Amino acid sequence: MNRFFAIVLATLSLVFAFCRESRALVVEGTTDKVAVKVMTATDEINESQALDVLVKFTMRNGWHIFAENPGDIGRPTRVKWTLPEGYRLENVRWSMPKDFKKGKILQHGYDTTAYYSATIVPIDRPENVQNLKVEIDWLACREECVPEKMVRTLGLAVTDINLLPGNDWRNETELALRSFKTSDIPADAQTYNFLLIMFMAFIGGIILNFMPCIFPILTIKAISLVQGSIRPKEMRQEALLYTFGVVLSFGITAGILLLLRLQGEQVGWGFQLQSPLFVGIMLAIFIVVFLLLMDWIHLPPLFADKLGRVPASKKKISAFLTGFFAVLIASPCTAPFMGIAIGYTLTQPTYVYFPVFTALALGYALPFAMVGFFPKTVHKILPRPGKWMAVLKKIFAIPVLLTCFWLIWVLHSQLSVRNMPAGNLVWEPYNKAKVEKLVADGHPVFVDFTAKWCITCLANESLVLYSPEFEKLAQSKKMLLFKADWTNDDPEITEALAAFGRNSVPLYVYYSGKDSGYVILPQLLTYKQLEHYIK
Repeated sequence: MNRFFAIVLATLSLVFAFCRESRALVVEGTTDKVAVKVMTATDEINESQALDVLVKFTMRNGWHIFAENPGDIGRPTRVKWTLPEGYRLENVRWSMPKDFKKGKILQHGYDTTAYYSATIVPIDRPENVQNLKVEIDWLACREECVPEKMVRTLGLAVTDINLLPGNDWRNETELALRSFKTSDIPADAQTYNFLLIMFMAFIGGIILNFMPCIFPILTIKAISLVQGSIRPKEMRQEALLYTFGVVLSFGITAGILLLLRLQGEQVGWGFQLQSPLFVGIMLAIFIVVFLLLMDWIHLPPLFADKLGRVPASKKKISAFLTGFFAVLIASPCTAPFMGIAIGYTLTQPTYVYFPVFTALALGYALPFAMVGFFPKTVHKILPRPGKWMAVLKKIFAIPVLLTCFWLIWVLHSQLSVRNMPAGNLVWEPYNKAKVEKLVADGHPVFVDFTAKWCITCLANESLVLYSPEFEKLAQSKKMLLFKADWTNDDPEITEALAAFGRNSVPLYVYYSGKDSGYVILPQLLTYKQLEHYIK
């Protein structure tokens, strides 16, 4: 037991040993009209890690500057980077501008504070010190307008250590996020404070237990615990070890996501299911679970139902491993509230990242852990052991078998060419440029962000999106339908999800076509809900 935990701790140590918190690099320029501050997330640059940059404009004495789109009259504020060879600029965002009206003239700009953010991504492996040149020009207006400009060069030493932003960067970023466009950070993600996000992650974790590929396995395990002799002290210990296994597994998943994010990758919940190898491993696990539930194979006593014959130390290891691997089983599922909670982590500094995943883990662990803490109560509810348990196991084997067929289908889809779903409605493959043009032209557009490994997505499609009712609604509204299939890794779809503050599927976005606005629909769809949002 001690040796096992030593290996786990050593693994975690290796994951985080090469990370270091770094201070932000700041350069400034000031006139009597506008103060400009340029920040980089870290004062060094990793040869394989993306670098976030931020520009803050502070207007003085009643002066204002123009937005990227200045409106009827004006000159756009520009931030131009001259990057060394082997770098590119991505994810440019601006604060939401304010409207200025003078008669019939409409202008867009900023009169107090504005932010610009972007990500500098290394393509090749740079060496030594990298100089990043930034040219910023704007038109400051009050009664008259005055063009102004600032040019600065930022020198960053190259390191091979993974760098984490410090508090100075986190504090400024938090202020910037509140000002960004609603197309970059959705309205619902803006309004949720940290405690509410934690609560949503916790509730999402609880609901995750009741997904069809998870519920049968954990239920059988829970029943087997309370059908034997009741040993309150040992069962509480096992419940705590199960919880620790869940939290550790979620923590490792969050750590991997964070490291990939630091490397400039855009990945989200369920990213491992985009790997055919991982899907194949999951398929093998579920086949074994199905055979066990059908009593067609039997494992050694450690995994048998008669836990009383197993030494206490092995029971504890079994409880820990049950929690640890239960998280893998949960990979294909996204419960209600989970999408917003996990997507929230995309726009937050790292000190918010792990608490959200911990809350999700504790919620996921809670139902099974409660069985261990209150076994007598559960024992009173359940009937006495008998043939009903064998029948129940076989009933629960059905959704597990269906999960096996589904994983085979996912694996086949990953290894073959994707096809749009059949039916009277035409679903086009997602194309950002085409969607933006159609929306700008006033067409109603519905986008389904989905994946074949996402059970919630498949349920919504089968029950709602492929229903005759939705077909009639789509035809009556003359909706143009797009399917963003994330079964395999697709950078364009990942970037689109991030723009809505999400890093998981399902996500349903409807553009009305009237004002270029959009609405994000619930993760669990019903036709009445969908009709309400669209009409």
